[in-house]
Amino acid sequence: MSVWLHVANALYLLSYSVKDILWLRLLTVVAGGILLGQLLAASEPSQAAIAWNVLFTIINVYRIVLLVLERRPVRFKEDEQRLYQLVFRSLTPREFVKLVAIGAWEETPAALRIVTRGEDLDRIRVVYSGRTEVQIDGRTITSLGEGKFIGEMSFVTGDKPTADVVAVEPTRVLAWQKDRLKTFLADNPDLRAALQLVIGTDLVGKLRAG
Repeated sequence: MSVWLHVANALYLLSYSVKDILWLRLLTVVAGGILLGQLLAASEPSQAAIAWNVLFTIINVYRIVLLVLERRPVRFKEDEQRLYQLVFRSLTPREFVKLVAIGAWEETPAALRIVTRGEDLDRIRVVYSGRTEVQIDGRTITSLGEGKFIGEMSFVTGDKPTADVVAVEPTRVLAWQKDRLKTFLADNPDLRAALQLVIGTDLVGKLRAG
């Protein structure tokens, strides 16, 4: 039996012992390459074994490329960096970038109603700058400033808003279309759990302030 076959199996064994999935796949590709060379050098190469080995190698190389892309340093824009520090530090930087990518920045002039009591909520928002007020029948209940969510309770429960939210000064928010966000979170369970923690923390803070 060729010494290279022992080397390939030793690399397979080593790949099973590493914790980093990237190293596991790299070692598997190297071991597969060595094994493929042995199969091709055989007097009667097994076409089936060669085909399976090539397929496994292609899959692992594809996954390696994805892992390398996912591990690239994340660069925030200035406003993204500030919002991340204000609200989303419990998310990984890459999770936050994905979340921002499906949202949209909105500018709201003073005195404009952002949320109307009793009407279906189409977006959930987080305040980047400015200030809003939660009002019932024109009476101010509380203020929502930088880093506070707007409409998160309706987003969580599915109920219609029980109060109006009005911008009392020019306000900039990051907004997510409700249905699109729900679909996105359903496809990203880890991010969904992290965002639920962020929203839960915001709700607890509002209850304590109230």
